[in-house]
Amino acid sequence: MQNVSDAPDLLRVVVADDIAVSREQLCGLVRALGHQVFAVSSGTAALTEVLQRDPDVVLMDLLMPDMDGFDATQRIRELVQDRWLPVIVTSSLAGEEHFIHALQRGADDYLARPINPNLLAAKLRHYARVLGLQSSLAGLARRQRAIQDNILDAVVTTDASGIVEDCNLAACHLVARDRNGLLGRSCREVLGFPLEVLLSPGDLSFSRADGSQFPVELACSEWSQAGHTHYTLVIRDLTERRHIERMKDEFLATVSHELRTPLTSILGALGLLGSGAAGALPPAAKPMAEVAKRNAERLSRLIDDVLDLTKLEGNRMSLQLRPTPLDGLLKESVTANLGYAARSGVVLDLQLASGCPQVRVDPDRILQVMANVLSNAIKHSPNGGTVQVQLIWQAPIVQIKVRDQGPGIDPKFRARMFEKFSQADGSDRRAQGGTGLGLYITRMLVERMGGRIGVEAGEQAGAVFVLEFPVSEALARPGAVKLLHIDRDIDARHRVAEWLRPLCRVDGVSDLAEARAQPDLTAYRLVLADPQSQGQAEEFCRGLRRLLPDARLLVFSDAVDAGFAQGQELQWLKKSGMARDHLQQTVQDAMRLAPHRS
Repeated sequence: MQNVSDAPDLLRVVVADDIAVSREQLCGLVRALGHQVFAVSSGTAALTEVLQRDPDVVLMDLLMPDMDGFDATQRIRELVQDRWLPVIVTSSLAGEEHFIHALQRGADDYLARPINPNLLAAKLRHYARVLGLQSSLAGLARRQRAIQDNILDAVVTTDASGIVEDCNLAACHLVARDRNGLLGRSCREVLGFPLEVLLSPGDLSFSRADGSQFPVELACSEWSQAGHTHYTLVIRDLTERRHIERMKDEFLATVSHELRTPLTSILGALGLLGSGAAGALPPAAKPMAEVAKRNAERLSRLIDDVLDLTKLEGNRMSLQLRPTPLDGLLKESVTANLGYAARSGVVLDLQLASGCPQVRVDPDRILQVMANVLSNAIKHSPNGGTVQVQLIWQAPIVQIKVRDQGPGIDPKFRARMFEKFSQADGSDRRAQGGTGLGLYITRMLVERMGGRIGVEAGEQAGAVFVLEFPVSEALARPGAVKLLHIDRDIDARHRVAEWLRPLCRVDGVSDLAEARAQPDLTAYRLVLADPQSQGQAEEFCRGLRRLLPDARLLVFSDAVDAGFAQGQELQWLKKSGMARDHLQQTVQDAMRLAPHRS
């Protein structure tokens, strides 16, 4: 059939009738309506035309020799199964019993003879519209299938019990089976794991047909249709990525070893030259030796930073997180930087608040963070200036503030100062050298420990770096903050739980029904909810208010916008592109405003 939008009424019609006069009369009516006609005189010939011409509609007389219309209709249904081919039977027999029998054998419609031209035109017009819609839907299905089959990652959709309902070509290649070998089988049989394991966050190892193992990364989304729950799994083969990571690690290890060995010798030799071990240097040579030493030290720091950066970005740096008092770590970090500060003519002033609770951090990495922040503050402070380090407790957050008296930070630079290789002054005229990686590594370390880092303008001059960490013991206190997250996307629930774990207890549910089943609803001070796939968004929000009238509600969704949230008197957060630190800061702010439980 041609594109319906181009020719909405043009059909290819087979007319089957053994009586020449009635056949030609019917063909004439069809042609007069603008359709293309193929005339045959028997049921057998009608089957041949159907297979050869691929028509859109068949007009079939019921009483014909060698194969009547009843048998021919049934045979057409058996032969044509890849599409819908309407069969309209015709007859001059009295009564409707023969038409009912024909419909039971597979016919779609009937016309009594003599045929009413207007009724014929109306029926063909109707089938043209239906076939046009069918063609559009079939084209859309082919397009979606082509898109799915061109996705490099394996995509598998299952029902709530873990039976595979759909899969793409990459999934077939991943497990070395065709699509028919996957559909209708259980996840355990196809992928080697039950559905509940596949829905859990984390990486797994799958088995190939030859028994070899390969690592995969899983992402899962939960969705509903007609009241039934489905899961779509995206499975990424990590073999190539892990191979590249190993090559990268081996390369960096080699570079580190090959650079460190001669660099250590160079630094040692320059130190001996500067101390006069090889005799007094000429006055003109001393500045050159100092320049060489400074640049060798800078190269050594760059090697350390690149190695740390590679581990952090590859998520291969293991942190030893444990409840730790920050006051002792700040004292140690200030003491470690006293020499550097003295050489720069800068005074370090440490102010500790009494009774600060512990925070869950890696002590060694906190010292590394403070070394980066303090060295940055000292580097930008004038001779005779003071760098102030404060420890402040404002429940449920512990803050570290590092305040310098330098020239301050250009507001245009603040947005990118924690990015890689960002330096406010990239010229060679800077008083102190730097790798451009220190603050980026600092931000990543702080975030990995569940905190956040930012910068503020000083009251008079300079800049103030602010590090915030949630109080670890707040999670164990009676009346600790509890957050309820309502989202049908199971992947989003896992991600939010991981991001907010340092701040509060997060319980994730898929809908309001699961929320009602929570044992102690009144304990939730905060609710993070996505109306996506929850029915009418307004009704969902009303139901949420009825369920948790005293909690602070945050709409975390792309399905609605700020205008909708404002109309519902709720706070809105855009879901896509949300960064961990932004969500943590928003939830921290909401925690301060949320009602407290006794």
